Amino acid sequence: MPYLYNVERKISFKIIIVTLTTISLVILFTYTFLSNFIEKKRLKSIYDYMALEDYNNASFIFHDLLSKNPVNKNILIAGIDLYYDMLIRSEDNNIIMLSSKNIIKYSKQVLLTSKFIKNKYLIHKRLADAYQTLGASYYKDAYISYLDAINSGDDRVSTIVELSKVSYEIGHYKEAIGYLEKILKIQTKQNPNADINAILNYELANAYAGNKDYTRAIQILTSLQGKFNNNKKLEFKTYFKLGDLYFIQGLYQESEFFYKKALLIDAKNAELYYSIGKLYTKIKKPSDAYYMFREALKIDNSYKPTRDAVRRL
Repeated sequence: MPYLYNVERKISFKIIIVTLTTISLVILFTYTFLSNFIEKKRLKSIYDYMALEDYNNASFIFHDLLSKNPVNKNILIAGIDLYYDMLIRSEDNNIIMLSSKNIIKYSKQVLLTSKFIKNKYLIHKRLADAYQTLGASYYKDAYISYLDAINSGDDRVSTIVELSKVSYEIGHYKEAIGYLEKILKIQTKQNPNADINAILNYELANAYAGNKDYTRAIQILTSLQGKFNNNKKLEFKTYFKLGDLYFIQGLYQESEFFYKKALLIDAKNAELYYSIGKLYTKIKKPSDAYYMFREALKIDNSYKPTRDAVRRL
């Protein structure tokens, strides 16, 4: 009898352990399921508020979630998306700068703590955009991040364009030329009449100009005439750039011609009036130069180069 009693006790004890373990696992599973469910709903609400441009509520939910789980990949990515949306939509410089800094903070955190990230190139691209927005001091960081995006599978034309821009901003002109010519070759083959080709050629001309190959830059920009497809901004920039390039080479008549073509598109650009005034100063037309400088100051009275030029006349 004592033997059977001991066996029964052991069996009962095992049943209790199994039962308690099962209950604990059920509770843990239920808690995990409910936590994940609530987290997903709250993450979705961040994107819902973003769609309404209600960034206050979106930001509140994000920071509340982050305070409870600061290394959660999905929460960090939601924060990157939130601040990137604010960055591209806002016209307030303070918000733009703060959003850029937050993108950098959360992008670096998610890249450091998460090994497997779907569409990892998007994180690198947004990190690069944020660095670029912060200005020249961060261009090298932007350059590295754009390269990381491309090496992570980003083959979008827009990423190549931005990479080329920061490349020639930090003096890597030959690299910029290489990136742009490569993507242009692909683009021209796939879609020879695409609007993006004109934009790519403009950036390529900038890269050649940075590399002091002004003749090649002028050839590329001149070839764009008649291919703007009503893109007035690109047309203006092209004529303005041609004016600058001819001025650098001492071809003042050609420079004036293209400056004036740019002026017909945008007569409210202080920098353009200043450039024309500088041209007239060079060719010894002081009264015409003074008029252009005065027009520039009417548009932007704080533009220091123009104010200095007027004092020197």
